[in-house]
Amino acid sequence: MLIGDKIRSLRKNKNITQSQLADALSVSSQSVSKWENHLSVPDISTLPVIARYFGITMDELFNYRLDALNYKERFIRFMVNNGMLRFGEFTLKSGRKSPYLIHSGYNLTGSQISKLGEFYAECIKEHNIDSNCLVGIGNREIPLVIATSMTLFNKYGIDTSHCVDFNIENDAFESKNITLITDAFTSGKTLRSSLDNIKSQIGKYPSDIVVCVDRMEQDEHSTFSAKHEIEKQYGVIIHPIVSLDDIIKAVDNCVISAGGYAENLNEYRDCYKGL
Repeated sequence: MLIGDKIRSLRKNKNITQSQLADALSVSSQSVSKWENHLSVPDISTLPVIARYFGITMDELFNYRLDALNYKERFIRFMVNNGMLRFGEFTLKSGRKSPYLIHSGYNLTGSQISKLGEFYAECIKEHNIDSNCLVGIGNREIPLVIATSMTLFNKYGIDTSHCVDFNIENDAFESKNITLITDAFTSGKTLRSSLDNIKSQIGKYPSDIVVCVDRMEQDEHSTFSAKHEIEKQYGVIIHPIVSLDDIIKAVDNCVISAGGYAENLNEYRDCYKGL
């Protein structure tokens, strides 16, 4: 059931008109009509108001339970609920103007880091990544590497080593299948720097990279996607937990609300999507 159908059902059960609901929510009756006819969705700030008015939870408003979502949908919703995925007007390091921002690595609580580790581990398990060593570059990857390693063992019985300090002998990594744990990437510049850093420290590149979001954008040097170009250049396989396509699909299916930026997401993807 789409959110417009849910609002219509709740309104009719309460035996009120679209105009009466609009007055209660301080919106126009045209807005309510558009929701119920799937021409638009409520603004993200309006959703809690709707839920309170009908005396239901947000989950009940969206008409699903978390255990009914696949792990990609659960991850996207987790990011939104914890401020790691935001919609608005942002300028990225690449200089591109973006209607969304991924901010997953700073000022996280223990519970948030633990949950992120679960999603990274689930991605590793789903893609059958044959890794016995997880690595991270930079302070924000350190807790993610540790949390992912612990989840792999506690939940799946997969016992991996992990490394965030490369000041050890290179031969310690000769027999390791290395997986890099990192967050999102845009044009690929920062990810390339991380890969070059790892190679200079331990003499080899990771075989796999797990990222939280593939923005699906063009590489800084070509019209192909950064993911495609980095995989070709470094001989690695990049496994995103979710992509921009997944985020847009979650918005379309009312798993999350983009707060009025749904159309901007589609336009941004069409403008910068790599081949």
